[in-house]
Amino acid sequence: MTVRVRFAPSPTGFMHLGNARTALFNWLFARHHGGEFVLRIEDTDRTRHTEAAVQVIYDTLKWMGLDWDGPVLRQSERIDIYHQVAEKLIAEGKAYRCVCTKEELEAKKAAMKDTAHHACYDGTCRDKNLGPDCGPHVVRFRMPKEGVSMFDDMVQGHIEKNYADLDDFIMVRTDGMPTYQFAVVVDDLALKITHVIRGCDHIDNTHDQIALYKALGAEPPKFGHAPRILGLSKRKGSPSVEYYREAFGLLPQGLNNYIARLGWSHGDDEIFTMDELVKAFDITGVNQANGNFDEDKLKWVNEQQIHITSADVLADHVIPIFASRGVNVEKGEFLNKLLEMMRERAHNLNEIVDQSMFVFKAPESYDEKSVKKNFNADTENLLNEFADKLEASSTWDNDSIDKAIKDVIEPRELKLGKLAQPIRIALVGIAQSPGIHETIWFVGKDECIRRLRAAAKYAASIQAQA
Repeated sequence: MTVRVRFAPSPTGFMHLGNARTALFNWLFARHHGGEFVLRIEDTDRTRHTEAAVQVIYDTLKWMGLDWDGPVLRQSERIDIYHQVAEKLIAEGKAYRCVCTKEELEAKKAAMKDTAHHACYDGTCRDKNLGPDCGPHVVRFRMPKEGVSMFDDMVQGHIEKNYADLDDFIMVRTDGMPTYQFAVVVDDLALKITHVIRGCDHIDNTHDQIALYKALGAEPPKFGHAPRILGLSKRKGSPSVEYYREAFGLLPQGLNNYIARLGWSHGDDEIFTMDELVKAFDITGVNQANGNFDEDKLKWVNEQQIHITSADVLADHVIPIFASRGVNVEKGEFLNKLLEMMRERAHNLNEIVDQSMFVFKAPESYDEKSVKKNFNADTENLLNEFADKLEASSTWDNDSIDKAIKDVIEPRELKLGKLAQPIRIALVGIAQSPGIHETIWFVGKDECIRRLRAAAKYAASIQAQA
């Protein structure tokens, strides 16, 4: 048996972190077993669906590195198939048409709440054998009324519920659109899905769906319901992949690593590459208890991933961020060297980019505290002399930069910091940067000289005002 799982989101405009983890668990399960990961778009709710929302799903999965197998199935393209299955079930006495109005149903439910702990449909139309000419109607599933529905969940264990507590759920709405409960079973059968891994909020749905599988004479897939993720809220924007990706400067490896471990146990190991996750993932390791979302832990995991991810891969993710800051950067050796240096100082991709901006843009101003502490009457001469030494050098490497520094400080018997800090301010705008040799080299010879002379003029103007 080839393992086949599916991820079946509804296009709502963003990808919730809980949905992203469901997608990841399914993808890991499929890849671990050498199986197939299918993508289905459940777009039958026409009031919520937009193509832009569908594109968000595609883009997010691609960013996460979760490739799917085969073509994408769109429920909106299968309406005729759902109608055919519904008619078959009606003909076999396993479903029926219902003409009860919305107002009548609301009144019945209200009355039942006063006398029972649940409010199921009372079966008014269950045995009327209404035909297709009965007027506006829905199609309901004829749920067994005796016995127990049960299944063994791969995560939650044995689960059962009395059929008497299950509703004759609606399969097809008045407008002819299928409900989730109905379409999901028809589609999972068509796709030959072997395992369904989803959130535990779907447990109650599973009883309805298993009953429908049986009515269709089909063997249900195995079900596994993952725990909820607690602590997600909209207080900082949106509990979505897009929000955390942008706000936290996430690598996909960082997000994947964190949400995989948020509900799945594997010893004391915390940091995994994607290959390691595929090799280690076992559905039996998914916890029953809900996981608590921890922003600080997500940031820490992301930082660890930045440290172990190749510079070439990092480049793919920082280039769009640079572009959003108005800087066009190309992949190559220069960018890789910059990333190798900056990732040891930064906690996330945003910081890498922000702390690297000095390479591409001269400071628009100088930090007041840095200037006050490090600029003095000799700063103008020091910066201009250092610029002269760089200008006279025929090479541009660590040795030539080091020689220019020594040629300025040694005759004056100065410590390195007395020159390095004014240089940092001139090049970066503040007395903080990577190593002084690296900072100078990355800015480039001509630009470095230009910034040094501009800062020298600024230092002179300060002295003139003193």
